[in-house]
Amino acid sequence: MEFIKLTWSESGNYMVFCAIIIVTIIIAQLVKNYIQKKITEKTSGHQIDVTSFVFIKHMLVSIIYFLGFGWALLLLPITHTFAHSLLAGAGASTLILGFASQQLFSNLFSGLFLVINRPFKIGDTIEFQGSQGKVAEINLNATLIIDQDGNKIFIPSSIILNDKIKIVNIN
Repeated sequence: MEFIKLTWSESGNYMVFCAIIIVTIIIAQLVKNYIQKKITEKTSGHQIDVTSFVFIKHMLVSIIYFLGFGWALLLLPITHTFAHSLLAGAGASTLILGFASQQLFSNLFSGLFLVINRPFKIGDTIEFQGSQGKVAEINLNATLIIDQDGNKIFIPSSIILNDKIKIVNIN
């Protein structure tokens, strides 16, 4: 009964929570569309590699989502109630998450290396493990290539760095 009273009295926080989530999504989409428009304007008709610009766009949008959702979660009363319990289990949770996300971190660091080192660029045609296609996107987690039939092939970044890549056509 006490929980219901507390929840009802904190309903204003829930409305602010929802408002922050909605505003975060809107701002992230506006920033994403604005940056994409600027990238298209600045690179159309030029021989400019857009890989770094697309990477920066993804990073900025991710930061906006992270900050907005984090701020919204701080307003919920349930996060204050469970904060002590979460802190107590943080050590064990960190250890478990570290082992569970080992492949994810491998892909992230490999993707960062791919974006910085740029062995191939968006628009290049590459051959990888028998699959050939045009590079459509390079992000931290994977590289997207589209083959001649229009099929999308996602290749995890850690696998790309550990195997041989043939660049068929360099743009």
